[in-house]
Amino acid sequence: MAHRKIVLATGAFDLLHLGHVRFLQASKRKGGPGAKLIVVVARDKTVLNRKGRSPILPEAHRRELVGSLRVVDKAILGHTHLDLLGILREVRPDIISVGHDQKQIKISVEKLLKAERLPIRVVQIPKFGPSGLNSSTGIKQRVAKRWTNRAKPRRSP
Repeated sequence: MAHRKIVLATGAFDLLHLGHVRFLQASKRKGGPGAKLIVVVARDKTVLNRKGRSPILPEAHRRELVGSLRVVDKAILGHTHLDLLGILREVRPDIISVGHDQKQIKISVEKLLKAERLPIRVVQIPKFGPSGLNSSTGIKQRVAKRWTNRAKPRRSP
């Protein structure tokens, strides 16, 4: 029986949107037929440290939302202290998938894999669709702009 490849994808997944779904679908396809997709959802503290702001949705909600997607076989929370090596030992992936905007993360992961002599392939998934609605930041900016425009007082004729 052939080995089912395990693909590992990670992210904050705050304000789940179609870009996230497309990223996860493309990630699983990288493993080939029968691949298993395991997703590590970043802890609230990790998001704050990496992005300088807390996520809108709490980590447990984000993990449950990601885990409910048909394409995802298992969603887990990251370790309380950023520990990629620990996650790799726990999940034992064949492939690690990173997003289009994670070039530095890809380089760091490849460096760690080389240093640890782990035979794991790293793939970078291209951007899905036009900017705006495929990014949590873009969605937040769009909502803020709409609320700002609504809040402006209207002048009487």
